[in-house]
Amino acid sequence: MTTFVGVGLSDIGRARTRNEDSLALLLSGGIAVIADGMGGHPGGDVASRIAATHTAKMLNAQLGSEAPPQSVLDEMHSTMLESVMSAHQAIREAVAQDEELEGMGTTLTAVALDLATREYVFGHVGDSRAYRLRAGELVQLTRDDTWVQERVDANELTLEQARNHPYGHILTQCVGLEEPPVPHLHDGTALAGDVFLLCSDGLVGMLEDEDIALILREQLGDAGDPEVLEPAAHALVAAANEAGGYDNITLIILLIA
Repeated sequence: MTTFVGVGLSDIGRARTRNEDSLALLLSGGIAVIADGMGGHPGGDVASRIAATHTAKMLNAQLGSEAPPQSVLDEMHSTMLESVMSAHQAIREAVAQDEELEGMGTTLTAVALDLATREYVFGHVGDSRAYRLRAGELVQLTRDDTWVQERVDANELTLEQARNHPYGHILTQCVGLEEPPVPHLHDGTALAGDVFLLCSDGLVGMLEDEDIALILREQLGDAGDPEVLEPAAHALVAAANEAGGYDNITLIILLIA
């Protein structure tokens, strides 16, 4: 049986007066979720909390061991979609009960790992990211739902221009607004020693991917020791704060052993 260990950490950063990020981590079920409430909107913290907790509970309740191996991935795909859309509906219901929350929304990035087959599915809406570190190489698994990412895809902006663009944090979709999101899915098979990083833009907005990879390699080494996951999480948060800490910083580091 696959061992799935991880740590989660959320920090207010140096510029914000409250933390609107949320996370949920159910290691026994192979589930991790982060959500980043939309800053400047009423109830961003409420939206992210609903999204993270609701998605994790739905995934944990619905993903079981009854499905035959050939259908595990199909089950995970459908369950991830249902869970994200159910979280969206839960936020809409909260808005219906309190009109002051109208306009609240959140990003959502979740992963479900089947501990028997090591198959995984990520569900993603917004600009919170998921990365995989394998054999020292950091690869981004998600694509940002942002205006600048669309411009990059259209070859109208370079990656460097997009990173420094004043519209860099304008989302093209999120969870919880009146317009339902269209979640993105990414699947694969994990290998022993793989490390997954889920993080809000408070981390990637402060650190380049190369910086994140360097910190993870320095902290985790080659042994994949679960004991160093927490120091690695704190090192990433500290680096983001040292770079400015302009936003809330939330991350989950997962190790497949």
